[in-house]
Amino acid sequence: MLIEIEDGFNPNVKNFYFDTRVLKEGEAAFASTTTAPSYPLLQNILSIGQIKELLLTCDMLYVQKEEVGNWQSLAPQIMAELAEFDFSSHSVLPLQNEPEAINALIEARIRPFLVRDGGNIELISFENGVLKVRLKGRCQGCPHATQTLKNTVEAIIKKYIPSVEYVQKEDEDA
Repeated sequence: MLIEIEDGFNPNVKNFYFDTRVLKEGEAAFASTTTAPSYPLLQNILSIGQIKELLLTCDMLYVQKEEVGNWQSLAPQIMAELAEFDFSSHSVLPLQNEPEAINALIEARIRPFLVRDGGNIELISFENGVLKVRLKGRCQGCPHATQTLKNTVEAIIKKYIPSVEYVQKEDEDA
């Protein structure tokens, strides 16, 4: 399996992209140091230490390290765990903290896309299947904002977090 590493918008984040689908069940698994993951890969990576949170999707692992963590030592250890893990024999745990998983997904997949065009996004709330976000920067007031919201933000989040039924844009004065 080929794994590409990409720096996140946040210097404490790296995304590990897989060239093949790695999950046979489920779309996303999430773990942080405050949750007790039951998925062995996430346990193994968290046991390395200095990891704040993880988000595993079918084709990517999002890793946020603690401030004191050093990517020069963490990245090779994470790569070793990914290379040694047998994805074919394990299933994914259910999402344990949806707002944190949504935020991790925004950091890993959505914010970098928006920032390239001078925009940004802020998570406002998640209740009863409705995710409220605020588009910022050049996205705020852009004639394509509704299209970006539906075709990018909502599509990506709904793909990995099925409990999100709808993404709603909040205005700055709301």
